[in-house]
Amino acid sequence: MSGFQLNLWCYPWDLADEGIDRVLDRLQGEAGVTGISVATHYHSVDQLRPHADLLPKGVSSRRFRSAGGAQFQPEARHYAATRFRPVVAEWVRKSNPLAAIAEVCAKRGLNLRAWHVCLHGSSTVARWPAGAIKDVFGDASSTWLCPSNPDVRELLRGMIADLSEHYPFEAIELESATFTTDLHVHAHRKAGFDCGPAGDWLRSLCFCESCRQQASQEKINVPAAVAAAREYLDKVLSTGEAMAMPIADLLAEPALAAYADWRCRQVTSLIRLVRSTCCCRLVIQRAGNPLWSGADYAKIADHCDALMPLFYESAPDRLEAVVEQAAGEVGGVDRVELGLYACTPPCSDSTGLVAAVKKAVELGVRSVNVYHYGLIPLRRLEWIRQASRYARREA
Repeated sequence: MSGFQLNLWCYPWDLADEGIDRVLDRLQGEAGVTGISVATHYHSVDQLRPHADLLPKGVSSRRFRSAGGAQFQPEARHYAATRFRPVVAEWVRKSNPLAAIAEVCAKRGLNLRAWHVCLHGSSTVARWPAGAIKDVFGDASSTWLCPSNPDVRELLRGMIADLSEHYPFEAIELESATFTTDLHVHAHRKAGFDCGPAGDWLRSLCFCESCRQQASQEKINVPAAVAAAREYLDKVLSTGEAMAMPIADLLAEPALAAYADWRCRQVTSLIRLVRSTCCCRLVIQRAGNPLWSGADYAKIADHCDALMPLFYESAPDRLEAVVEQAAGEVGGVDRVELGLYACTPPCSDSTGLVAAVKKAVELGVRSVNVYHYGLIPLRRLEWIRQASRYARREA
């Protein structure tokens, strides 16, 4: 990379429906971006489209709904090592808009990146339930695939190899290439009591067949970890009283501590596997509590080109600590990129966005992504332009 890069996250359906050239004219002219980061695999979505008046008659309404899945046409040879296959999103099953987007970006000299939501995807879980995360009670997730499952790992490796070989991406950004970062589901959740942060963490742990088998092979006392987790959770479920202890205190249990360390090794090895067949730069989004996700970013840094912390806050004074943490993990600020937010909340005017970019430039960050073209009113493109103009001048 040279100079300051400002990329805008985009959904491919917004580009296809509004017209690829029309959108890119707008983004280069009104927002001053140097590139776009396009979703290549996505979870289910129900999107309110603020500029639906720009859509051709009959294309869509104010809402875009999709069960999610791969936003491109996969090539079969990349998936020979797995029983699983990419679930192609319904809206692209007879087309491949990603190819057209890539062609137009190349003609314009516009930076193109892939934004790949890896293991969070209800359509993929529904099609391949054997790959789902399972909690300590044996209940399968409806939204998240397990990063230790061999077929899941090969599916992700195949998709990244497929994308990086067939499209001219400057980088592929991996989101959610970890264990689950929360207890998110799409159904209307029902619970009459609070388990507390520690209880929720125990509920998030995956004890699927792949995790149990592979952890046992590495001499982890899985039965003891299961017994400890169930003992704590059974007490919460029987009393309705939340666990008061911090999550970190649970690691005083040797079996739980060993299991948590093993989870981190699984995530790191998954990133290493993906890196081995990725033909372009690989950027890892840094998000969520590492105890939940199993992400040891200092070790993951050996297998990626950059970390991208997501700073979706309204207080730029906190940004320095976020960047410094990532720089410490990856070995320098030159390998730190940054994700910022132009949606409300927290971004309610241009001041906060410009201040965040200003602070990032002062700290030495040279690549920023802004969230998100399809979710913001068009007048906010001027906010992005102000931030981009300042950054390029100062950098």
